[in-house]
Amino acid sequence: MKLVHISDIHISAEPILGLDSVANFRKCLAYVEAHDHDADRVVITGDLTHFGLEENYLELKAILDGSSLKDKLEPRLMIGNHDNREMFASMFADTCRDGAGFVQWTEQTPAGLFVYMDTVDQGKHSGRYCAQRMDWLRTVLDKARSDGQRAYLFMHHNPVRVHVANADIIGIVDERALQALLAEYRDTVAHLFFGHCHYTLSGSVCGIPYSAPRSTNHICWPEFSGEINRMGYGDLAPNYNVCFLNENSTVVHSIDFLEADEVKWKIYTDLELH
Repeated sequence: MKLVHISDIHISAEPILGLDSVANFRKCLAYVEAHDHDADRVVITGDLTHFGLEENYLELKAILDGSSLKDKLEPRLMIGNHDNREMFASMFADTCRDGAGFVQWTEQTPAGLFVYMDTVDQGKHSGRYCAQRMDWLRTVLDKARSDGQRAYLFMHHNPVRVHVANADIIGIVDERALQALLAEYRDTVAHLFFGHCHYTLSGSVCGIPYSAPRSTNHICWPEFSGEINRMGYGDLAPNYNVCFLNENSTVVHSIDFLEADEVKWKIYTDLELH
């Protein structure tokens, strides 16, 4: 199964750190349309907007309505700390919510069960996955386990400390409770996908591998000084991830879509290949 994982598009009417988030997201979608039309799913893991305003969601709706990504390729939209849960739900009539009103749901896919999680603590940049949400997740994973399915979890916030101070203070604040639950289901959860940090990440937590792309707009530079108020950014390449989910492997590629015109191609002859 081929998955396109996009995150942190930050749709805004005003430039963010001197960058046009709308133009960059349009270029990202155009590249996906041109090169990843054979994908099975497109998922955007939150921070759909920068301010959570009605006008931002209207802009996003207009972009998506004009896109050729429809049906199975219609982007699955998740919320992040820059979004407003109620505004988002009011603007997107098909928003899936659990019984408590959180924007989280599941979907059957060729690779297994996709689990879309709501880690937003409204009004705060840090995330939270409270007991109520964990009960929902436990029920979902129990069912997946009993059905013999692999589960792939999607969330906005980093569920593990990444050793960059300004990212770790706004990760999931109750991360250890969530990690304890993940450890119980490491036989069922195949991979974790998240965003929020704005730089490319990969690793594992509780024996479960994870990956995260950069933002499609403003990129952060990972640095390990421990200074909470220090953030590196600049003229860095935004990206999204293309993931191949197979029975015995998960492969993740980072696509620097704005730099595609710099690629040169060489076609090898049979003689050169031997």
